[in-house]
Amino acid sequence: MNKLLVLLTIFFILPFTLLAQNKTIKGKVTDENGAPLDGASVIEKKAKKGTKTDKEGNFSIAVTVSGAVDLVVSSVGYSSKTITVSGNDLVSVKLNKESVTQDEVVVVGYSSVRRKDLTASVSSVGIKDLKDNPANSAAEALAGKLAGVQVSVSEGAPGADIDLFVRGRNSITQSGSPLYVVDGIQVENALSVLSPQDIESVTVLKDAASTAIYGARGANGVFLITTKGGKNTQGKTTVTYNAFYGVNNITRKLEMMDPYNFVLLAYERAKYTENPTDTAVVAQYIKRMSNYDTIGSTYGNYANPMDWQERIMGRSAAQATHNISVSGGTAVTQYNLSLTSNKQEGLLLNSEYNRKLASFKFDHKISDKLKVGFNVRYNVQSVDGAGTSDVGGAGSNRLRQFTRYRPLILPGQQEDTYDADLDARNPGNGLNELNPLKVLQAEYRKRTITAYNFSGYFNYSILKNLSFRTTFGYDVNKTESKAFDDTLTGTSRVYNKLPILTLNNNDRVTINNSNVITYSNASLFKTKHAIDLLFGHEIYETVNKLNSMEVRYFPVGLKPEAAFANIGLASAPAGFSQPKPFSSEVTTRQVSFFTSLKYNFNRKYLLTFNLRADGSSLFGPNYSSIIPLTDSTNRKWGYFPSVAGAWRISQEQFMKNINFINDAKIRLSIGQAGNNRINAYGYTTGYTTPSNGGYGLSDALAYTLITPSRLGNPEITWETLESKNLGLDLSFLRNRITLTADFYSNTTKDLLIENKFPATSGYTTQYQNVGSVRNRGIELQLGATVIKKSDFQWDANFNIAFNRNKILSLGSNTQFTANSGWFSTANSDDYLLQVGRSVGTMYGLVVDGFYSVDDFATTPYVNAAYPLLTTQYTLKTGLANPISVLADLVAPGQIKYKDINGDGKITLDGDRAVIGNALPKFTGGFNQTFSYKDFDLNVFTNFSYGNDIYNANNLEYSNTYGVDANVLARMNGRWKVIDGKGNLVQKQINSTTTVGIAPTDLAALNAGATIWQPIRTTTGFYPMSYAVEDGSFLRINNITLGYNLPKTLLKKAKISSLRFYVTVYNAATLTSYSGYDPDVNAKRGNPLTPGVDYSAYPRGRTFLAGLNLSF
Repeated sequence: MNKLLVLLTIFFILPFTLLAQNKTIKGKVTDENGAPLDGASVIEKKAKKGTKTDKEGNFSIAVTVSGAVDLVVSSVGYSSKTITVSGNDLVSVKLNKESVTQDEVVVVGYSSVRRKDLTASVSSVGIKDLKDNPANSAAEALAGKLAGVQVSVSEGAPGADIDLFVRGRNSITQSGSPLYVVDGIQVENALSVLSPQDIESVTVLKDAASTAIYGARGANGVFLITTKGGKNTQGKTTVTYNAFYGVNNITRKLEMMDPYNFVLLAYERAKYTENPTDTAVVAQYIKRMSNYDTIGSTYGNYANPMDWQERIMGRSAAQATHNISVSGGTAVTQYNLSLTSNKQEGLLLNSEYNRKLASFKFDHKISDKLKVGFNVRYNVQSVDGAGTSDVGGAGSNRLRQFTRYRPLILPGQQEDTYDADLDARNPGNGLNELNPLKVLQAEYRKRTITAYNFSGYFNYSILKNLSFRTTFGYDVNKTESKAFDDTLTGTSRVYNKLPILTLNNNDRVTINNSNVITYSNASLFKTKHAIDLLFGHEIYETVNKLNSMEVRYFPVGLKPEAAFANIGLASAPAGFSQPKPFSSEVTTRQVSFFTSLKYNFNRKYLLTFNLRADGSSLFGPNYSSIIPLTDSTNRKWGYFPSVAGAWRISQEQFMKNINFINDAKIRLSIGQAGNNRINAYGYTTGYTTPSNGGYGLSDALAYTLITPSRLGNPEITWETLESKNLGLDLSFLRNRITLTADFYSNTTKDLLIENKFPATSGYTTQYQNVGSVRNRGIELQLGATVIKKSDFQWDANFNIAFNRNKILSLGSNTQFTANSGWFSTANSDDYLLQVGRSVGTMYGLVVDGFYSVDDFATTPYVNAAYPLLTTQYTLKTGLANPISVLADLVAPGQIKYKDINGDGKITLDGDRAVIGNALPKFTGGFNQTFSYKDFDLNVFTNFSYGNDIYNANNLEYSNTYGVDANVLARMNGRWKVIDGKGNLVQKQINSTTTVGIAPTDLAALNAGATIWQPIRTTTGFYPMSYAVEDGSFLRINNITLGYNLPKTLLKKAKISSLRFYVTVYNAATLTSYSGYDPDVNAKRGNPLTPGVDYSAYPRGRTFLAGLNLSF
């Protein structure tokens, strides 16, 4: 009976048991927009087994329990979700796109860490931040997106140089460029050789707690760039194609005189400069243009005006970018191949930028212990046709030519006709303006950059928590610059009016190897203590080779290509020689040892310690010993420690009931980093030979001995940055709002300054570590998901950075000055470095309007040659006399300067003052992204406030020293020296006498004058406050509207995603600056003179249309 009952029980229960074991759950997985997700993972949490969805997002999974079961649903790029299923109904699961959270892993130098565990100050951007900015320049794509990072563009030319500064300018005379590390390898100027489409993420290390691990190269900040690699797609290959096309148009032009006012000024100039016994000046004017009586009728409504700015830069410059990538992989192997092509016409005629890039990234897991990978990149880019400020000299600057050239076509001439009277009026220095179209044809410029980069790594897990990684990088960069000037140009006219070429080749080879052993234990001794410890060694070697030549006196009519191919055709005239060629080869080496310790207790208390020792050949040829020595040879070794701590107060018990705060952390750090970006061989004595032609003092044959120039200093050493940082990280309202605030103080000591020596010493300068500079500031980063609905989302990110720069010491000096060199004849320094002030301080005379009739004593004057000029004008006693500056007799209507020192005269030594500063008070950006169903809109705005621009264009373009030189339209309000009938009413007779009509009549004639008389010589180019303008701006940098085709329409074509978009780049700029663009730094080669605008290439507005395709 009992056996029967047992059998009956088994028979009764067995079907239910079998049913429970075979229970099947079916469902569908979609994204937040309802589109099915193919390949999503569905796993039974308890049994650890699962399945994947099909192309329709459907899945079916057999579970082992009869009751409620937990399923974990996940997909690449989406946040995973755990659901509980108790019945047999069809399950519907919706996954949201993954967002950046506090659990994001951030690369921080030879290692990585969760964002919420950071103890240092970092800023980062990823694919999401870069995708809506279809720029060709990776550096420009970062502008305004990283708090504390200032992106400084030299000009708007395609391929123009861009500088980045992290937390101000930490050096005075040396490079302020940050260190770039790409996939673990140091790469010079990485943002200029990487395509934005190839970048996965950019992390910027800003305080010494994070940069000290890079030692001597970390003082200016470190950019850690991760390029796109393959993903584990279960073997599926993904192909993406991104392309955009567009046109670029000039947005604003300088306001120059129209034909009528230009001719009126030309007559006035001719009348003023004529000699009564020789009327050739006025006669030439009448012959070429018009008699005064017919100026109004002829030019008042001139039939052939010429806007040269529009003619030379008014085209719709086309551009096209294509990028195709093939990626994929498995759990063992991942790969990514990317090909990019950029072609961009410049606004300037005959200018173009071309770039081709290819990269291949490969990662392979040989075993559970061994992983290897490599990355190969190739980049070739060329700039055809020069920009405008690449040379910067007045005689060879293109923008100066077409801005100042006469705004009309003379009768009988065509716009591209050679000036018939050029030889009669063009001086030997070539400063007079020439027909801009002919100049474009006469000048040939081409710069080609070819770069190869290989990097690889080997990662071996020695034990469970112990691993070893070695990386190797080999980087080759070749730059070739060609320039050819035909007979028309000012450059060739100086040398017998024969063609000239210059050829520069600069090759750089870099080898980088690092070896790191890491120990990581998240539960030390099975406690709440966690530790990460690493030891490393690194070598870095760079070889720079430069070859440069200038070859003169080519046969007339020779084309540029023929000249470069046949340099031997150049032949110097009798008695002259060719300039000497120049070549150099500089090898620098650095060897380093470093260690890092990261500790945390229960993720609540965190501590980081870094130490690096660097030995560099820049401070001496021998660096084999790292043991501290008492003699100066130890100067070549630098030691850079840092320590940082963080306290996650949100983990404390007293914060548990504050529900709206998800995470709160206070950070504190202090440390040192170095700057070895200095000129090589500063520790040796230098000599020089004449460089202004031939082997003598000119291109005429002569001989001379070499002379000492710079005295060697074996004691020079690193510039050392001492950094202190206090930070706060907050995340609240379920991580929908994040706030990061940093307060920092960075002091750079042992600044390397080239101090001047008295001429009697036999040397001119010596490098000395004598200065210090401080940067203090505040940075704020705020991110928020403002609205998040099922079909609408609004995300916003805002950052702002305040920085104050102050020079603390200049050694035995209290100040010295620097020259921007914007004009070859302006010999006066225009920037001041002074203790207590900041770098970028502009220095010059202070303009105080112009002299009026009331500033002069008058006496009767009689001269039969000038019967209308009956009064002599003499500056009143007690008024400051500017004769030493003007090199001319002062007269009514001339520019007036303030007598700063009150000595009764205007001098450069005594009356220059601070007139501006190039450094902004704050910078930042505001990014907003809106998504509604399949539409997305991105609006990005960046801004800069409080920076001045040294607009040197104001100085030259308000002056009429050159024949046919047009001037700014503001000079229509000038003080006039002719009356309404064309009669001369004021003139300087000689070096002691200025005469004019009666004072009341002269004052009445100029009652409406708003600016001084521009008929001056080049001595009027001394630095002055008139050239300084407010450079603050608010720019709507980028507006992008996109549309994603619904996946239901794409599945039949086996397309994963297809997005179309339109973009307006540089949509609008709010600024009071009168120049082309306020974001300019035309003289970037000198770190002492930032913020100069002299004939810089304008930046246009770009309209783009593009697509993103993935399948």
